[in-house]
Amino acid sequence: MKRKILLALIALASTGVFALEDIEKVLVQKANTPEEKKVVREYLLKVAKQHKEVGEKYRGLAKGTKGGKAVYQEARKQEMLELAKKFEDDAKVYEEEAAKLK
Repeated sequence: MKRKILLALIALASTGVFALEDIEKVLVQKANTPEEKKVVREYLLKVAKQHKEVGEKYRGLAKGTKGGKAVYQEARKQEMLELAKKFEDDAKVYEEEAAKLK
């Protein structure tokens, strides 16, 4: 069982996902032993950290200018801020799920 969970986690880590996917929800639900819970919790916290980092990068991109018209720059800034918020919100979801596995 532990090996199956690890393989599933590796497969998920190689893809970029937003919020908890169905397979991740199943992993959380099926983690019964303390060892399984620990593995799933570590995975969820790792994904949360990655999402936070990406959110920070988008916030940094929103502050920079690339030249061009003010309308374009403002639209780009808003797009970057929306993406940053989405990643940060997803990170919170992952952290909350990880906290449930204690």
